[in-house]
Amino acid sequence: MLEGERSYQRGQENLVPSNNASSAPEIPAIPKAQEKPWYIRHFTKLLLGFGLGGGAVAILLPLLLWLHCGMSSGSSDQLRLHLLYVTGGIIAVLTLLQTNWKNQGDRLKIDADIKKNEQDAEKNERDHTRQVHAERRSRYTKAVEQLADEKAAVRLGGIYTLVGLVDEWLADDTLDTEEQQKEGQVIINNLCSYIRSPFPLAEKIEEYEARKALENLQKLESEKLDEEVSSRIQILLKRFKDSDEYEKPEDITADYAKFHEEQDVRRTIFVEMSKHSSTFTRDGVGKVIDTFPGMWSDFDFDFSRAPIFYPLNTITIEKGNFSSAKFYSNADFSGTTFTQKADFSGTAFAQTADFSGTTLAQTADFSWAKFTQTADFSWAIFTQKVDFSRAKFTQKTDFSGAKFTQKTDFSWVNFTQKVDFSWATFIETAYFSRVNFTQKADFSWTTFTQTAYFDRARFFQTADFSWAKFFQTGDFRGGTFIQNANFSSATFKKHSPHFVATAHGKSGKAYRARFAALSEKQPAHNFAVHEDSRPILLGETELDNIKYNLPTGTVLFDPDSWDKEKQEYTRVSEPAKPLDESNGAEENKPE
Repeated sequence: MLEGERSYQRGQENLVPSNNASSAPEIPAIPKAQEKPWYIRHFTKLLLGFGLGGGAVAILLPLLLWLHCGMSSGSSDQLRLHLLYVTGGIIAVLTLLQTNWKNQGDRLKIDADIKKNEQDAEKNERDHTRQVHAERRSRYTKAVEQLADEKAAVRLGGIYTLVGLVDEWLADDTLDTEEQQKEGQVIINNLCSYIRSPFPLAEKIEEYEARKALENLQKLESEKLDEEVSSRIQILLKRFKDSDEYEKPEDITADYAKFHEEQDVRRTIFVEMSKHSSTFTRDGVGKVIDTFPGMWSDFDFDFSRAPIFYPLNTITIEKGNFSSAKFYSNADFSGTTFTQKADFSGTAFAQTADFSGTTLAQTADFSWAKFTQTADFSWAIFTQKVDFSRAKFTQKTDFSGAKFTQKTDFSWVNFTQKVDFSWATFIETAYFSRVNFTQKADFSWTTFTQTAYFDRARFFQTADFSWAKFFQTGDFRGGTFIQNANFSSATFKKHSPHFVATAHGKSGKAYRARFAALSEKQPAHNFAVHEDSRPILLGETELDNIKYNLPTGTVLFDPDSWDKEKQEYTRVSEPAKPLDESNGAEENKPE
């Protein structure tokens, strides 16, 4: 937190308005037009000279002409009058020139006064702006200090102060948009830093609750425990096998009080972010058709490697970067909306992960994520590309009713317990290549609008595709079905499913789907597709003198013949040879 404060302070010099000239207004230079011309400098002399000289000439000249030249008295009077007119005109011109010069000077003085007033106003405004900014930074520093306070109420106060400061910076019209974002981002970084900060008590509480759950489970009779609970016991036993140093807190109530207080504090940050996030509308399949940016939509949010021990349900998350984060308690995102990319790559979910009813409007990345307990994505809406590649699901996983609008990648995923994709919808290509389904895989009533790739997938228990709809290709090439495969009433609209592939190149190796030779107690493989479907092309093969009908080109294997060293089944039948009726049905099927 302190480092964030220091970086904030270091960056302020570049954000203050660059009007750092002297506070005193500049004295405007006197223009050349204000320098006194010669007639202004000698105005009095000229006025007296023209007045006296003109009067003397007007009197003497007509008199001399009358005495010496015989000019009539009438003409002499007319000449005198004209001379007086000329003298008066010259005096008037001089007066006008002086008045004009004076008016010009007054105008320049007024302009100088206006300019000075404007400079004073600008200076006052700059001083006020600097004062406001300084006051904000002072509040920022105090708020950051509050985040480290022992009292939850004080920490909450610091959060609300920081949230208000972000809004103030964004509304500051003395800064351009880029500067507003920089100021706000500094505060956002501090809030995210608080989210990422460690909280050791969360791990302590998790350990206590896990130990308590283990003790309660161990009290139950083993025969009353279902498979899921038994698996959880094994996980807890593994975790606490060396737990001799564990000590129950003397005052667990006080620890829980602190724990819940911090939950409220940290969730408040997300709630405030949610209030400032984008909103959007979507069409019937969940695709975003209109987005309305929020005040904080352009900020970056980093929650990577954060310890999350509080619910984040029914809120809006702008940019959910939770990469490599760890969720100590139940991860509750039910009903939450991710308006931009949701990054959970490498994230560890120690308890239940609830994404039921969640809307992910942009790319969702869960690659390499680890789900230790139940993962619930039922009725979630994935609007853009989804990546679950190499994720691990240790307990029951539920994607029932989920909508995948764009490309979906579950390649190399391990489902240790039952996984439910019933009633799910895949609008674009779905990849389940090399997936391990350790328990039942339920794809009943699932809709695949584009190609669905299950190539080299391994189904260790029932693979249920009953009533599923494949509008394009269903690719099961190289897949392994160790228990029964159920395609009853499934519909393949355009193409029959593929179960065999031939490698390109010189090797020409065929990748054939494999089906286990089932005992009489187990349900048989069912390839009786819907009447409106392209048929599954069946062939015949045998193992131990027992004949089976399997998709053409696929093989039968003994599940008890697994060789650990060779990593293969040693007892495998010949590829199933085509049945005439199956081929004929396909030939007669209209395109």
